[in-house]
Parts: sequence; C-alpha cells; structure tokens
Amino acid sequence: MIVNGVEMKYDPQQDRWVVVMGHREYGLHCGEYFEIWIGKTSIACRLELGNDWYIIMQGARFNLRTQDTYRVKI
Repeated sequence: MIVNGVEMKYDPQQDRWVVVMGHREYGLHCGEYFEIWIGKTSIACRLELGNDWYIIMQGARFNLRTQDTYRVKI
C-alpha cells in the first residue's frame, strides 16, 4: 500500500499534469519537485516540458505517458 501518495494525471484541456486531492485537482508547472512512486519506492524528481512532458530524476529523463496515471508524493 502506498502511503501519502496522490494521483497525478494529464489534463488535455489544460495541457498540463494535475494532482488529484479529494474532489479537487491542482495543476503542476515546469520545475515543480515531487516524488514519484516506482513500485514500492518513491524517487525525487522534477517536472519539465520540452516537446513532451518529462521528469528528471537521478540524472535520467523519462517521458510521461499522457494516457497513464502516476502515484506521487507532493
């Protein structure tokens, strides 16, 4: 079970990623830091936008898939 995790999903109407807390959504911006859950491990990362949205973590870049939902810790 993931503790302190919230859902992060892409909102195509706003063209940005949002986190869902209860019944509200909060938009994220380039340069925001958070932790993303990979399995049972959370890893610190930063959100960025180039041609596509991606995260930078531990010296690596990973594109975010707009059709996927991620668990994050804000």
